[in-house]
Amino acid sequence: MSLASKLGRVAPPIKEAADRTAAACRSARIPLRMRLAYWVYYFGLAHRGKQLHSKTHDAVYADGFWKRGYDKACARINRRLAQRAGQVVEAPRFDRAQLTDADMAYLTKLRIPYVLANGAAGLPVKDWTLDYLDAVGGDCDVPINAAPDAPSDDTSRPTKASRYYDFHTGPLRTVTESIRAGGPLRTTVAEDVMHLNDERLMKDLDIPGWERVTGWARNQHHWLRAKLFVGKIFSAQLIAQPANAFTLWHAEPGDSFFVLVTGEKVWTLAHPVYTAALKPRVKTTTNYTGSNIDIRESDAVQRQRGFDGYLGMPKVRARLEPGDMLRVPNFWWHTVVTAPGSHTIAATMRLEPGPNLVAPAMLLMRLFDKQTHALMKAYQRDGRIYDDLIGYPRKSRAETDATAGDDKLRETA
Repeated sequence: MSLASKLGRVAPPIKEAADRTAAACRSARIPLRMRLAYWVYYFGLAHRGKQLHSKTHDAVYADGFWKRGYDKACARINRRLAQRAGQVVEAPRFDRAQLTDADMAYLTKLRIPYVLANGAAGLPVKDWTLDYLDAVGGDCDVPINAAPDAPSDDTSRPTKASRYYDFHTGPLRTVTESIRAGGPLRTTVAEDVMHLNDERLMKDLDIPGWERVTGWARNQHHWLRAKLFVGKIFSAQLIAQPANAFTLWHAEPGDSFFVLVTGEKVWTLAHPVYTAALKPRVKTTTNYTGSNIDIRESDAVQRQRGFDGYLGMPKVRARLEPGDMLRVPNFWWHTVVTAPGSHTIAATMRLEPGPNLVAPAMLLMRLFDKQTHALMKAYQRDGRIYDDLIGYPRKSRAETDATAGDDKLRETA
């Protein structure tokens, strides 16, 4: 008996909304031959290309076979998308209490983003405050981003990532104090603090409860899904940001549930089939794949920077209020804008999606990713992962520029 027949029939309104989103998010067709060529050259450039340091551009490679092939394949896709007017659709929004197991399984199968309105209702996480975070883990070292978080005035080329990422390590209390004072410091990938005080913050999220939603409670009794940990939540990370905080377009390998506690955020997402339109920073590591496109800039500026294809790419928008939860499928690109007027506290639960074809080339990249292997070994050994394995740069940009020959630093940027 199939899983669908065991779980029952999907509610027609749920299926209709989900199918409509699934069709819209891939409404711009890119021929298979173009996608295959792009990913072949992406893989070749990442593993065989010679990366160079540049003061003006990120992820620069020396001229050669793989670079020329990649540039040509990327340009072909972007020219095709530039002929379209980019469609933006709202992510479907559901009431968690009204979704059956069959509905949840269908949404997972479609691999689309969706919002669970007030999905954190009744969970201790809804009561998180800056004072509470200080009490639980204020002295815990976390990755702190101190970048100006603004695009360059020079619109003739993409803005370097250093305008958005400038990490150092320091106590969580440093971030909360900065937020209270209206400062710029923020943290977005803090894993270690979640495990302090007998995993207090993890328990506030009710991980076992959400593993019923992700399917792990059911999959752990299946002969194959249990071995692949399909639906298992393997990581949770704290996010604390000031008002107007921003995150560039990026993609990650695991599915995630994003829980917003305070403030308001607007997410914009794009299917991984349009990776070429994001002009990603090509690298071998896949835990975080980034783009230098700033969604806050006007279409005219995007064109000046060379992002015409991006403007024709279909996008999905999700507006989150306190208590909402957003499901983000693996390898989906996303960028996040925080509303003015209030800081935000949130958490991201990351889970194993299992094998799927949403982004086969990026999945292949992970098989050769040493950083991924290190994370897997840590999880198998300790049942958790650590901040120092996630991959954020542990040196300031000034230090990075001074050691420009260090491939590891460039890979994590």
